[in-house]
Amino acid sequence: RAVRAIWLGLSATGLGVSLLIVSAWVVYLNHPGVSLVDGYWMGPVPWTPAGIVLILGGSALALAASGAAIMVGGDWLRRFLLVVIAVLPVVWWLTALGAVSFGRFRGPHPVELAYSLPVTAAVALIVPAIAASFLAIEPLRHDRRVRLRRVHPEGRITTPGED
Repeated sequence: RAVRAIWLGLSATGLGVSLLIVSAWVVYLNHPGVSLVDGYWMGPVPWTPAGIVLILGGSALALAASGAAIMVGGDWLRRFLLVVIAVLPVVWWLTALGAVSFGRFRGPHPVELAYSLPVTAAVALIVPAIAASFLAIEPLRHDRRVRLRRVHPEGRITTPGED
């Protein structure tokens, strides 16, 4: 079930990024002389916040489901890496919800913070969600020791015509 939730979160994140790119592209095509980045800043109101909400929810779901899967079935190294990976999103969410002050920004407005600082949101939310998902989905490495057993009973080797 956790793997389904991870894929659902990653899919929602990808859909949100695609929605932001398409809405910026539409503005770029309809307004000659503007760049794609200007298209993001001038993006249509219902689509840009919807894309940001999909990114926020999807990355949070992917990170939470990955964390649950790693804590239940992961080894100590994956658990340690999960804690390291989760620090940045936790700090971002604390800032977005107003628990940590950041300049003139006063929360709780996660969509506003993600819209105002899109690169920071991408680095603090999308990249850790992908990294944690990779840790959770990648199968655990099995024991790589060679296990030999006898092929012939009692160590006797037979030739093809000797049965």
